[in-house]
Amino acid sequence: MQKESRVKSVSLLYLAVIIAEIILAVILSFRIQGKAYYYTMAVVIAVLSLLPFFISFERRMPSARELSSLAVMTAIAVASRAIMYAFPAVKPMCAIVIITAVGFGPFAGFICGAAAAFISNFIFGQGMWTPFQMLGLGTVGLLAGLILKNRKLAQNRIFTAVTGALLAFAVYGAIVDISTVLMVSSQFSVKNIISVYSSGAVYSLIHALTTAAVLFVAGKTLIEKLTRMSVKYNIWNYGE
Repeated sequence: MQKESRVKSVSLLYLAVIIAEIILAVILSFRIQGKAYYYTMAVVIAVLSLLPFFISFERRMPSARELSSLAVMTAIAVASRAIMYAFPAVKPMCAIVIITAVGFGPFAGFICGAAAAFISNFIFGQGMWTPFQMLGLGTVGLLAGLILKNRKLAQNRIFTAVTGALLAFAVYGAIVDISTVLMVSSQFSVKNIISVYSSGAVYSLIHALTTAAVLFVAGKTLIEKLTRMSVKYNIWNYGE
């Protein structure tokens, strides 16, 4: 019980850091002008979002089994995006990240999401949007690991699918669309934000439905397998 409380506390701390950096980015938008600001924003977000996870990852000295299991799930996430190259809005990757987070915990979910976004962009193209995709997908993994930590909820196909759809639409879509606002506008204004989010609503909706469909069909089975692996080999089941 104490271990679970520690996992939740540290994960919430990481989430607070992510929220704080977004607030910082917004504040900077009112003080820095010009194209150089965009790149400054991207670097700040990437570093601040990943730094606490890297520090924790280094501190815990993960075992070879933990590294290999996380690498496999990250590779599956990347492959799931690559095979749907012709259909940009249809991305099973978010669902794979959520499954990883539920099976291995919120910390592993964040690392898997951030790494999958970065690696897959070597196929789809790196750019100033990459840090936002890393942050968005990582945050989805973090939240999914916290929300679906209760095994009974995670075993409910409908609840898992709906949760995944909401995270893909409201969290990933919201964070990633910030990069679009920065690319198409010289001002970080409410009007521009509403315009970008409205134009991307259909894309985000398709992404959310894809995530829900994958979780509904395969989520329960894959989560059970990852959970069994975690218990059998004693990986990803300690305080984070």
